[in-house]
Formats: sequence, structure tokens, C-alpha cells
Amino acid sequence: MSEQEQSYERRRVRKGRRIFNEGEAGDFAYIVETGEVGIYKKIEGSEVEITSLHPGEIFGEIAVLDGQNRLASAIALYDSTLIVISPETLEERIAKSDKFVKTLLSIFMTNLRETHNTYKDPKHNFEGHLKSIERHCNQLRELAHMTDLEDLVEEATPLIKNIRTNCGKLYKVSKKYRGKA
Repeated sequence: MSEQEQSYERRRVRKGRRIFNEGEAGDFAYIVETGEVGIYKKIEGSEVEITSLHPGEIFGEIAVLDGQNRLASAIALYDSTLIVISPETLEERIAKSDKFVKTLLSIFMTNLRETHNTYKDPKHNFEGHLKSIERHCNQLRELAHMTDLEDLVEEATPLIKNIRTNCGKLYKVSKKYRGKA
């Protein structure tokens, strides 16, 4: 454990204790130091465990970073010790990262929010998925340009353009069938 990790606040949480609730503002992120934490999502009125986190894993960071509400609830599955990470610490660490890492983090956060939104609406529509693919293509293009590898940019650009073109065609086809299902 580094000197900096030793200086972080620790929070002991008893088995069954709720750490935060889905929909709340994100005040802190946490790293599981000992124990295990379950992440739960409300689906059609019931809380469903979507994953469990073990020592070394971080949670609650997305709401802290993007300023939106919590995507899910967190409950201690066993007596646990959590390292509390402040918004300032997260922002400081990210600010020290290079542009590529920052963009990658932004993509991951967006992907995670979208994944959670599909849990909210199990009947997530076809057009929504197409828009998501198109947005990912834009992000892939940005990442390719940031690598400074001309060969990658040259080879990836037409492939990404083909994906976007096909998404546009699929969107037009889906308009014909909207409301018929």
C-alpha cells in the first residue's frame, strides 16, 4: 500500500449496510479494501444484484465524475472496509492523465451509463442502439487520431465511415417498421 493510500479515510461497513442508493447524488467514490460489496439496480420494482465487487475494485466513481445521480445502489455483502475517495482526489488524478486516457475514461463512463439505462428500459429500442453505435464510431475516430499513428488512422477511418453509413441505412429501414411491432 502506498503512502498516499494510507492517508485516505477508511469506512467500515457492516454486512447488509447500504452504502448509497440508486438515484442519489454522487458524493464519494469507494475502493473495496476488505470484504465484498454488491451493486444493485431497480428493475421493474425489484432490486437485482448486477455485480459484486472485491478488494481492489472501485465503485461510485461515475456519479462523482460526471455529476449525475448514482446509477445503482451499493450494499455490503460482508463486513467490509472501504477507502473513501473524494471528488477532488478523482479530479486531480484524472487531470494528471494524458488526453488519450481522459478520452478513454469518458467513453467508459458513457458506455456504463448506457448499459445501466438498458436495465431501466428492457425494451430499449433499435434506434437507440444505432445512435449508440454511431456515437462510439465518433469516439473511435477521435482515439485513432490521438494515437499519432498515421497507418492506424488511414486504415481505421474508412472502416469507421462504413459502420456509420450502415447505421444510417439501418435507421432508414427501421423507420419503415416503427409502430408495427
